[in-house]
Amino acid sequence: MYMSRNNILDITKDVLKLLRKREYSVNEVADNLKIQWKTAIKSLEFLKEIGLARERKGELTFKEERLFSLK
Repeated sequence: MYMSRNNILDITKDVLKLLRKREYSVNEVADNLKIQWKTAIKSLEFLKEIGLARERKGELTFKEERLFSLK
């Protein structure tokens, strides 16, 4: 089950703290923070848009993995 949060700002702050440790995939962020992957993508894309995070393509398995880290 997923934890309920007050707002996307709280989640984005948690994502930012997590990215300080290392590079994470979207699914790893979602699993670590116990949020839905769609919410994780929204926060990660926002951090990328404002220039705090960067994205690279991971290995191609059954689908391409998106990896995020701090700039």
